Amino acid sequence: MLYGVERFVSDFFELGYQTELEKGIDGQTYAIFKDFEVPIGQFAGRVIDLALIVPPDYPRIVGSSIHVKANPQLFEKTDSIPGVRNIIDSGLGPDWRYWSYAFKAETEDTAKNLMSQIMGVFIRV
Repeated sequence: MLYGVERFVSDFFELGYQTELEKGIDGQTYAIFKDFEVPIGQFAGRVIDLALIVPPDYPRIVGSSIHVKANPQLFEKTDSIPGVRNIIDSGLGPDWRYWSYAFKAETEDTAKNLMSQIMGVFIRV
């Protein structure tokens, strides 16, 4: 069984997503979904860059949340609301925002379940 970056890229490719890998200023490996169109929620139709940290032992573990790059930004750090959303600096640099959320790794169909959790974030914001 494959783990890590190779597995992540393969799993998402099977779902129809192409990713670009980038090392963040924090040393983490990120998978970037360029020109990702938000399908639901208040930002439906907006085209953004979406990124996820790729843990070395994916699919056992998944990154903790999404990283968003948009122009203009969907949310700024000042849009944080305690207990609802936390927007902070991203390890990808100043053009990115980290949206704090606790994703859970599922034992089967990890990529599909992770994308469902991401959609849940866009529904709730």
